Amino acid sequence: MQVFNTNNLLNGVVSNAIFAFLCWLATKLSKVLERRSPAYRRLLLLVLAILWILLNIFLYKNLHGSEFLFASILSFSVAAFFTWKELNQFWQIGLIGADRQISKGVDFKRSLDLCSNSFEFLGVGASKLTKESNSFEKAMQRCHRSHTPIKFLLCDPTNPELQAIARQAGRDPEEYQRTVRESLRIIAQQRIDRARNVEVRFYRRLPLFRLMFIDGWLCLASHYVFGEGEGSQLPQLHVRRLHSQRDVQSLYEPFRRYFQELWDEATEWDFASYLK
Repeated sequence: MQVFNTNNLLNGVVSNAIFAFLCWLATKLSKVLERRSPAYRRLLLLVLAILWILLNIFLYKNLHGSEFLFASILSFSVAAFFTWKELNQFWQIGLIGADRQISKGVDFKRSLDLCSNSFEFLGVGASKLTKESNSFEKAMQRCHRSHTPIKFLLCDPTNPELQAIARQAGRDPEEYQRTVRESLRIIAQQRIDRARNVEVRFYRRLPLFRLMFIDGWLCLASHYVFGEGEGSQLPQLHVRRLHSQRDVQSLYEPFRRYFQELWDEATEWDFASYLK
């Protein structure tokens, strides 16, 4: 049976204390440097990782067996604590994730699959959603509530800006207008044939963001670059509504307010116009 060496254990504890101090020092230095340029912030986790590797190399060479295991677990706990502190600053403002590209993260199908109780959408024509026919149908069924409509805030298919965007993308000038009409036809079927509680409005100006609010707590937000593809190559934020603090302390609130202001200004669709 292996007996712990008190001196070795003490060395492991002291080494981890020094490691914790260096991690704390690195976080303080990072805050000083980021005042000069926020780009320095991204180096912090790299510095913490290097310090952790160096510490464990030292522990491996100087401790053995259970002593090394104990000191390694302690070092992992210290590293996890500082990593959690670094990530927690994003979670506290509601930013719980991000996709470098929508197509490689929570894509259009996955976003529909996440909807259990409600969703609201701001986009050009919602065609990326309606093309996922099976997922779209199931999401509309799950989210139908007689007292809470499913909301689509879209572009009027006669908007001449759609033709300009199509030309910028090298497409038929009327292609995007036809795409919006086809998407509206699918949404109208949900209202007319399926008796879903759906509302559609047309905004006055093209939006800055594509927004999808899922179950009243999650917002998927991406920006538009009109005339450059379908948008699935663009980054996307996952923003959570925080119930444990004031709503203005989360990024969810300004996105929600942006949607609501556009909705209040928008023109209600009658589910008949533009479909012929």
